[in-house]
Amino acid sequence: MAILGFIKDINHSGLMDFWKLQEHEIPSSPGAYILIAQGNSHFSYPIGSSPVYYIGQSKNLRSRLREHFKYATQAKHNRQLPLYWPRYEFAAAYGGRYCYMRALQGLSPKVLEEILLAKFAKMHRSFPIANGSGTWKRVGELIENV
Repeated sequence: MAILGFIKDINHSGLMDFWKLQEHEIPSSPGAYILIAQGNSHFSYPIGSSPVYYIGQSKNLRSRLREHFKYATQAKHNRQLPLYWPRYEFAAAYGGRYCYMRALQGLSPKVLEEILLAKFAKMHRSFPIANGSGTWKRVGELIENV
C-alpha cells in the first residue's frame, strides 16, 4: 500500500473510513494510529507528498479514535469559533481514512508512535502536517536509526 509505504513492515488494521468510525470494531488496547486524507488529497512535504496528516498514540485506541471523531465532527459542522486543534481541523476538512496498530507486548504506544513518526520523517523530511513541532526533539535520535 503506497500510502503507508513508510510502515510496510508493521502489521496494521488496513485503511478504514474515518466518518464510519462508530461502526468499526476498534480494540481498547494500546497502540498508535494514522489519520489520512480522503480521495486524492495530498500534503506537500520537503520530499514528496502524502495523504497522511497526523500520527498519534493512545493507551486505549477505541477511546482515542472516538475522541478524534467527536471533535472532528464538531469542527466539520461548526466552521465558526472555536478553533480546534490542527488534527481535528484537518480531519474536518480532509479526513476520510485511518488505520491503527496495536502495540506489541513490551512496546509502549509512545515508542510505537515515535517509530512511525521517525519512519515518516525519514521518508518525507518532515512530520505529518498536523503533528506538533515539539516532537522533533523526542524523535530526533530515532530518525537516524530507522
